[in-house]
Amino acid sequence: MPKRKIKFKHRVEYTLFAVIVLLIKISPLFLIKLNRKLVQYLLIKLSNRHSGIVARNLKIAFPHYTTGEISALTRAISHHFSSVFVEIITIFVKKQPEKILEKVEILHPEVLERALDKKKGVILFSGHFGNWELIPLILSRQLNQKVNSVAREMNNPLVEKKVKQFRKYMGSELIYKRNSMRTILKRLEKNGIIYLLIDHNTIAREGVFVNFFGKPASTVPSVSQLHLKRAIPIIPIFIHYEEDKIVLELLEEIDATGTSTGNQKEDILQLTRRCTSLIEEKIRQYPEQWFWFHNRWKTRPPRQVKMPNDK
Repeated sequence: MPKRKIKFKHRVEYTLFAVIVLLIKISPLFLIKLNRKLVQYLLIKLSNRHSGIVARNLKIAFPHYTTGEISALTRAISHHFSSVFVEIITIFVKKQPEKILEKVEILHPEVLERALDKKKGVILFSGHFGNWELIPLILSRQLNQKVNSVAREMNNPLVEKKVKQFRKYMGSELIYKRNSMRTILKRLEKNGIIYLLIDHNTIAREGVFVNFFGKPASTVPSVSQLHLKRAIPIIPIFIHYEEDKIVLELLEEIDATGTSTGNQKEDILQLTRRCTSLIEEKIRQYPEQWFWFHNRWKTRPPRQVKMPNDK
């Protein structure tokens, strides 16, 4: 992998990141709430661009919300993600994952066991929801399952280095998204678990357009392609917070191999739509726990493409 150029902006971002990490590292556990408030303050004050993205996204997703409701949800989102940031850094620097794991409830772990019994490997898909970084930790520490996480490199190479160390500690075998298919297939051939997040924008040539909160969104079709071409079991997995409890939920395996229309593009589109609708359903249950800071609808479909009405 070619070495990336480090810019002045990267050094500034990394310095801020390192200061927050140091504060969390030297703070006793009873000061965690204070650290969270500091992160929340920085999240709101230092990122006007991302605050604007959150506001636009919420208006798209919830057009019936009043200004007051949007403001309240925005505050809840910043509260949630500042807590998540402090939580994952605390796990990493204090090396006390049991403090988190004791709060976890796993729903339907037998779904994963049944899928692995097929000896074809398993694809777990989710979204940037709850604290998605905890999923490999829980699966590895509580279910004794090794997880191969597919992710793209972060824009800041200095922060990426630390994030890579963190993900390894959390139980992930990291696969970078670029040119990843050969590695993914090898891991699946060994009955491995591949973990993918499929709810972020992708460029038009790499995605298919399906409705997300009623608006066409370019969506990565990798999960659908692997399932339809190779009959790889696919399982939706989500993690969310209920006050002090962390709930990891595995939904029933999706099997679309027997409903083929004979049109490969249409089959991939329909399955991607189905997977995306499950993510949207979960977000509607806990809207403050989805990563609204991302420009989900950035890539637009060609004007001549007419989108069907998704359910």
